[in-house]
Amino acid sequence: MRVLVINAPGILSRELQSRAKASDDLQLMIACRTNPLGQVTGSTEFSFLVSRRKVDLGAIARLRKLIRNFQPDIVHCFLPRSLSQTVLATIGLRRRPKIVSFYGITRVPTWRDPSDWITYLNPKVAMHSCESNAVKHALLQAGIQESKCEVIYNCVEKVWHSQSKEQLLAKYDFPTDSFVVGTVASVRPVKGIDILLRALLECVHIPNWVSIIAGPLQDPVVAKLAEHPQLKDRIRWLGYTPNAAALIKGMDLFVMPSRKEGLCRALIEAMGQGVCPIVSDAGGMKEIVRDGVDGVVFPSEDYKNLASIIQRLHAAPELISQYGNSALERAEAMCSPQVVGERVVKMYERLMAK
Repeated sequence: MRVLVINAPGILSRELQSRAKASDDLQLMIACRTNPLGQVTGSTEFSFLVSRRKVDLGAIARLRKLIRNFQPDIVHCFLPRSLSQTVLATIGLRRRPKIVSFYGITRVPTWRDPSDWITYLNPKVAMHSCESNAVKHALLQAGIQESKCEVIYNCVEKVWHSQSKEQLLAKYDFPTDSFVVGTVASVRPVKGIDILLRALLECVHIPNWVSIIAGPLQDPVVAKLAEHPQLKDRIRWLGYTPNAAALIKGMDLFVMPSRKEGLCRALIEAMGQGVCPIVSDAGGMKEIVRDGVDGVVFPSEDYKNLASIIQRLHAAPELISQYGNSALERAEAMCSPQVVGERVVKMYERLMAK
């Protein structure tokens, strides 16, 4: 089985390379902007593939040549532009590979959008790898057959150099007894960080809570709320932060209050470090966080409910520890590179069997 993987996350590329090295049945080619593999083994090839648009004639021509030379049975595309380029590059080929997409949002594709014609709604796409069941449901709403949708959760890099709570508090000049409520997100309206701030306003009577928020601030509502006198001195806004996942270990609670979400990668990173998660019921987050088992799920937009959860957990450190331990086990069971790599390869095998 010959598989061309385009623009896959580095951690998944390395896991697939490891599986190709250990198997005589899988031959792999990785194509992307940078080489994520380090040393390339005999069972894996690598090709640089740089493109900027969904319809990039130069990239399409290069990809067509690559497909002709490598002769893959399957092409797995992890970005919309690589998917559209693969669909266009295979037009007229006598031996056409089976095309697999990756879909990671809950937007329903529509025939009113021409870019969807050459990507997720195109009949050439034989299978869709869905980030969560919520994502799969969006594709089903678009009329895509359920047999063409496979749910495979994300895997994320293991965080080797995470900061302890003591290090985090010292770095940002917080008292040593602070209770840290934090998150990592691109602060846009869809992420619901304003909901978190409104919840924290309900918690001002708690003397020692502080908040650390990492990610670019792109929401004017959040920017205005952040200036509230009861919040201003208790929140550290870090903006874009390289390796922001290393901050999560120092948090008591990781909160993701999104209004829409396929499945948040930062959430998996938090769970993988044993940090107690609190998430809204948007999208796929409630699939990985079992309410009352691995953390707490609250109704999206309900900031008062979120506030009561923060207050309850503040008073129950043993429950925070219990949820954190369960979240770690859950992340390892569902999102480790080994688990995700195995599911991806089995998807390829089922597709070939068809």
